[in-house]
Amino acid sequence: SFCRHVRQIITREPVGWLAIVTCLCLVLATSCAYIPNLDETRKSYARPPDPGDRIALAYPELAGETVFAWLVEDPTEALTKRLALIEAADRTIDAQYYIWKRDVSGHLVIKSLLQAAERGVKVRVLVDDINMDGLVNRVRAINDHPNIQIRVFNPFSVRLPLDQGLFRLVEFSIDGFRLNHRMHNKVLIGDNQLGILGGRNIGNDYFGLDEKLNFYDTDVLVSGPIVGKLSAGFDIYWNSPWARSVEDIVTFNLISPDLESTWARIERSIGTHADVLPEPKSIDWRTAFATATASRVAEHAVLYDEPDVRWFQKPDEMADALIEHAREVKSEVLVATPYLVPTPRLLDTVRDLQARGVKIKVMTNSLSSNDLVIAHASYQKYRKTLLKSGIELFEMRADAALGQAPQVINAEKRGFHSKYIVFDDDLVYIGSLNLDPRSASINTELGVVLRSGDLAGKLRASFEALAGPENAWRVEQDVKGLKWTSAAGVLHRQPAASKRQRFWSWLLSLLPLSNQL
Repeated sequence: SFCRHVRQIITREPVGWLAIVTCLCLVLATSCAYIPNLDETRKSYARPPDPGDRIALAYPELAGETVFAWLVEDPTEALTKRLALIEAADRTIDAQYYIWKRDVSGHLVIKSLLQAAERGVKVRVLVDDINMDGLVNRVRAINDHPNIQIRVFNPFSVRLPLDQGLFRLVEFSIDGFRLNHRMHNKVLIGDNQLGILGGRNIGNDYFGLDEKLNFYDTDVLVSGPIVGKLSAGFDIYWNSPWARSVEDIVTFNLISPDLESTWARIERSIGTHADVLPEPKSIDWRTAFATATASRVAEHAVLYDEPDVRWFQKPDEMADALIEHAREVKSEVLVATPYLVPTPRLLDTVRDLQARGVKIKVMTNSLSSNDLVIAHASYQKYRKTLLKSGIELFEMRADAALGQAPQVINAEKRGFHSKYIVFDDDLVYIGSLNLDPRSASINTELGVVLRSGDLAGKLRASFEALAGPENAWRVEQDVKGLKWTSAAGVLHRQPAASKRQRFWSWLLSLLPLSNQL
């Protein structure tokens, strides 16, 4: 999240006043303001599906009016499906992500996109600027490929080929309202015929390849008319005034961008981990999508927040839609969210559901599995309130055993990053939304609502397995206060990696930041 980035900045070594003043002057010189509208001549839109594309020829059933969906939870499969989708595309690829890390999995996906561009596929990439500092030359070099266009959502003004942490902190202090509005959407679309979306960003920790932290996450692969709606949503973001082309924001470089050297750098990075990475050219995309028609969807909807917001507006379309679905629930709701900071509207909805006898189960991170202590610090203030409302609460164990496939690196800890809701027995939401104020009314989000008993059943089974004692702590209240129970035993203090982590969680809980998390 944005808070993670700010925390990384403010915990670095102190800097002198001269450096701060210099940064301030540079930022002021950029005339921070709302970004002007994009020139009409530079707008572009998704092409309609072509029945002659390889995907359509291999799977003719995808061309009908039926929507199909396939759950993707295994991290290795999540990476392979994305590479297969890129390899299968004949004409267009659209990618929209909040975070795209410069690690081996990030480089592997870039390599696959470059290979697609080389065979003539038109590639559009829209990425949020929150993690783009220090990537000026390489991003500009990739964008110089004639078949690749890269746009950056809500860019910071200062662009230098180095870590810009201090510059960004100063700029945020001046233009914070604009810069606080981030694009949290995640989706990859091939030929406007197949799309994959959910909680995953692009990075090692989302694909089981990190040595310190690997996330348990959930995506859904979709086909049919729903993909056209995803593409239409992508176009709205791509053509919004918040999305700026790389040429617009990188106008001067001391070092000229060079696609050849950038490609060589990517190859070297991938070569260092060749033993755990799939080779894009070796992936049989026909096999990868052979199960894509497993779950038929009776009804579907694509939900996304409008990117264009102005002063005092909130991008809350997603939250409004999900609350409406919750009001129609009859028996049970299962909620998976890595960050849980309930808003007043959410608590009101919970009370309404409980009054009607609806059972609510929630899975989130424990302090020990959480990658963002400041978010957990706000959540822990609401635990007793949530339990008193009747919610069954589960927190992931940092040593959870679920999902440890042979290809996955055995990281120091596991984290939870899935974002889905199961409404009764046949309606599911999967997307990028966390149940916190930042997702509800600050960042933009993307997700799908699908009516499918088969898909709901699979998510329910996954939830119940993840909430089991080998993988999660069940949080309850007894006469002594809160207690955490799992196969590891019973605790009366929240499970944490260390006493220091507990101290920081307590200290940060004193800060009035809940509405920003």
